[in-house]
Amino acid sequence: MGRNKYLLNLLPVFLLFSGIFSSCDKETGLNFFSLEQDREIGETMDSIIRADPLEYPVLDPVAYASAYTYMNQMMQRLLQSDAFVHKDDFTYSITIINKDVMNAFAVPGGKIYFYTGLMKYLDNEANLAGVMAHEMAHVDRRHSSQQLSYAMGVDMVISLLIGDDKSQLVQYAGDLAGGLASLQFSRKDEYEADEFSIRFMDDTDYYHPKGISGFFEKLKQDGHTGLTFEFLSTHPSDDNRLAHIDEIWIGLGSPEGGYFTTEYENFKNNILP
Repeated sequence: MGRNKYLLNLLPVFLLFSGIFSSCDKETGLNFFSLEQDREIGETMDSIIRADPLEYPVLDPVAYASAYTYMNQMMQRLLQSDAFVHKDDFTYSITIINKDVMNAFAVPGGKIYFYTGLMKYLDNEANLAGVMAHEMAHVDRRHSSQQLSYAMGVDMVISLLIGDDKSQLVQYAGDLAGGLASLQFSRKDEYEADEFSIRFMDDTDYYHPKGISGFFEKLKQDGHTGLTFEFLSTHPSDDNRLAHIDEIWIGLGSPEGGYFTTEYENFKNNILP
């Protein structure tokens, strides 16, 4: 009986480590969540966001079809990249939130949200594409569910590994949607998202791969911080970030591409509300 009790006490540890090994993606690292659970969390978060039009006034995709066409064409160019790991596992989509907020965010599974405030702040199409590629990289590298994996307790890990009750996933998704600024990415996550933003952009053979760099240079020039710019509250920056972006770009052979400033001014002035 004593031996059986000892084995039962070891069961959570066994489940935890078996889960770690079974959930460790060779490309994107440790993650207790399955790809299906990433998609479920994202769908739940999207439902919560759309149920709160005062906080998240979604731009009507019918009335503003041209704006969505513009954004979707950008996304399709980025999806040409072979650098994606989970391109076929997630369905990427764009939602525009009509609010003067300087932010963009993505949820697990591929849904990406852009505020019109941020879109109007940027100077050219490559800047916007760079931010989009950065958010797509967070999704593809599964950074949100990785952060949840690190943050949640052992009991939650075990219940996810051995059970099929989705209520806990719904609860986590609700908590995330209710406070999107509460789950900060690590410095490693940010550097990795910057790197793959450049790689995705390079593969388009269209945009200048350093579009994301132009965005951060503008933030620095204008003196924005996490206290004044919502994007930086969940995407912390540091003084070495631009140097890291340059290093990745040079390592790829310093590829060039377009910025499309005139086209972007037309988009901001004539297509966005």
